[in-house]
Amino acid sequence: MTTATLRDVQRRGTLALAARESQRVVVLWTQTILPPVVTALLFLAVFGGALGSRVGEIEGLPYLTFILPGLLVLTVAGSAFSNNSTSLFQAKSEGYIEDVLTSPLQPWHFTLAYMAGGLVRAFAAAAVLAAIATPLTGGVENAPLAVASLLLTGLVFASLGVITGIWADSFDQHAFVANLVVVPLAMLGGVFYTARTLDEPWSTLTRLDPLFYLVDSTRAGLTGVHEAPVWISLTVTAAVASALFATATWLVARGWRLKP
Repeated sequence: MTTATLRDVQRRGTLALAARESQRVVVLWTQTILPPVVTALLFLAVFGGALGSRVGEIEGLPYLTFILPGLLVLTVAGSAFSNNSTSLFQAKSEGYIEDVLTSPLQPWHFTLAYMAGGLVRAFAAAAVLAAIATPLTGGVENAPLAVASLLLTGLVFASLGVITGIWADSFDQHAFVANLVVVPLAMLGGVFYTARTLDEPWSTLTRLDPLFYLVDSTRAGLTGVHEAPVWISLTVTAAVASALFATATWLVARGWRLKP
């Protein structure tokens, strides 16, 4: 097999695996897309609607407008992580992961293809949420910045989902990461508050959370309001996304907990 032929086989294999993961999301849309949208809308209704009149404004923004960027980030993060971790876990437990591992795909092809399903799920849910909620909260200040921030969110948590799917040998381990890593990051990410209003050590802990920078840059894109410089937010999250993708690819290359 020539180099050109091998590359063509790898390209088609990557696209086929990514298409399978994406099709799974679309076919099971009532389990993959609908729940995160409903959850985010409930947060908007409870926090933005019921409590918004009491909270008033934050950083000059109505509370509903203030929390929407954070809820978009949480929707993307949760969907990307959950999809990839559960998909890989099922592939391992049902044994068909070996078919993929024996293919001529490079480790980064494998990682990218599995991430594709999580990204499709994340952005489908975020698009539905934005279409429903944005007319209620006003226009978009800087659409490219908002899209870039949400894309980085998807890359970070899709990579983390692949790592978790490789590591987890039981649903308990999967739930451990979801409940003791992802949820605390979300709660300390500045979705419902600003870091500058907190006392120590909570203000510092919030600024150590990479999710804070994703929320902050997304809020800057949607509303123009931000706490950290936008270039710092994008640089920090791009570095985290690159590190997690490299880690996931390295684990696939080693075959850790993937090969018998």
